[in-house]
Amino acid sequence: IRRKMIDGETGNYTIFTLVKSQDERYIDQGQRTYTFAPVKGTDYSLALVLPNYSMHYIRATIGDTITQAKFSESLLADKFDEYGYTFIAPRMYCRDLKPPDKETNNTEYLMDFNNYIDIKTPNNPMCNVELVNRLLLDAGITSDLIKIWKQNELQPGVIARFVATDGGITRVFPKSAGLDWKEEAETYESSFYKRSLDNDLYIFKATLCNESDNDVLVSRAVNLEIKGHTLKPAVVGVKLDIYAWMESFINITYRMNCKDEICGCKKDDPYINCVLLDDGGFLIMSNQEDYVDQIGCFFGAIDPDLMRTLVNSSLFTAKSTYDYQSVCEPKRESKAAAGLRSIYVPTIADILNLGWWATAAAWSIVQQLLVSITFPNLLDAAETDDKVSDAMTKEVCITEQTQYFFENKESSFGGSFECANFTRQYLAEKVPNTNLVFIISDRQEGNSQSCGLGKLRQDEQPSDGPDPCEIALRPRYRKAPSVCFDKTEH
Repeated sequence: IRRKMIDGETGNYTIFTLVKSQDERYIDQGQRTYTFAPVKGTDYSLALVLPNYSMHYIRATIGDTITQAKFSESLLADKFDEYGYTFIAPRMYCRDLKPPDKETNNTEYLMDFNNYIDIKTPNNPMCNVELVNRLLLDAGITSDLIKIWKQNELQPGVIARFVATDGGITRVFPKSAGLDWKEEAETYESSFYKRSLDNDLYIFKATLCNESDNDVLVSRAVNLEIKGHTLKPAVVGVKLDIYAWMESFINITYRMNCKDEICGCKKDDPYINCVLLDDGGFLIMSNQEDYVDQIGCFFGAIDPDLMRTLVNSSLFTAKSTYDYQSVCEPKRESKAAAGLRSIYVPTIADILNLGWWATAAAWSIVQQLLVSITFPNLLDAAETDDKVSDAMTKEVCITEQTQYFFENKESSFGGSFECANFTRQYLAEKVPNTNLVFIISDRQEGNSQSCGLGKLRQDEQPSDGPDPCEIALRPRYRKAPSVCFDKTEH
């Protein structure tokens, strides 16, 4: 595809490929359709990439203002007790209603949206009527769903129910659970939402490692068949109470009145570790109380010996990617050894490095250089403040990130491994219809990393990158432009 795009060809391919999640913690194998064509009058090509469930979409046609008003009523902030805490995706619904930035409270934006359509109506010529009507349609459908949920009590161990839609509605019921909702209001920027669409499974997702509140979300996409076409207009799920679920987890896996050597997963068992990991290798549940605070952490940092064995046994497959235009914190000298403050001047090697020019830091430096050349007296007496911008304090670097996933289709794994004259056995079984694997193993001797190989890392780390000599043996296809562009011409 890349070669054909460089050569200016037109084409359409449907392939299975690896897709990185929004939070960059997971990789999924998904089907994508690539449609590409050259951009007229340039040497560029443009590709549109769509998953199979986005080839068709629901077009809402709500013509009468009465129905629009009825659906929009459920979006009012004073109706949260009745319809659950509600979020709307920050999209360009109307040209004169600016979407909020990341710092703006979503409820404020929801109130602004309600006031706008109440005064100007959704059919205002400044609005994208299809986008607004789809939001209102989803608001109406999800409000009916909340009415059904209100008739049924929450199951034991469930804190909340939620629904997120293609149209941009997220409702969390009851309202109290929405006050600490941490997921993105834009559903397509939310990891649980996109992963639920790409996997016909119950997707378990824990909060990020070391957050104050440890939560686990369980979600699944709603499949809708219309005239032979599959649509996924929404994702529904529940939020679990960690300690109630831990108790259920232990009760299910522990055999009472057992006289065997191993009787399952007893709470805080000094000899046996039981864990549930998701398909990215992140801890979801354990029988050990001291593991509960680490729910959401990468298991390679908790028990690296066992995690390495799981990778070597092909339960998990590791996939590393490099970012050649990343920025890292520079290695600074101490202030005591610092000389006169001055602007950073890039070396010739920096200037020849295309990655350097691509960073925000570089452009900030170029702007400052231009100002100092144009107005030399302006900066003479100026002293640089310690709180300079983030871009100016970072330097170009290569970073490496590794994701783990279930490439192997087998469901059962087991074996043993030895570290420091101590042999540990393990058994692993994938949980059907979920993205989980259940692992029971001998506990680490002294609860230490006995192999001494250090922790496995999943998050982004500075790297030297792949061997350039090996890359040079397999150069990627490139093509010089046929004409030069004069950007001042037009």
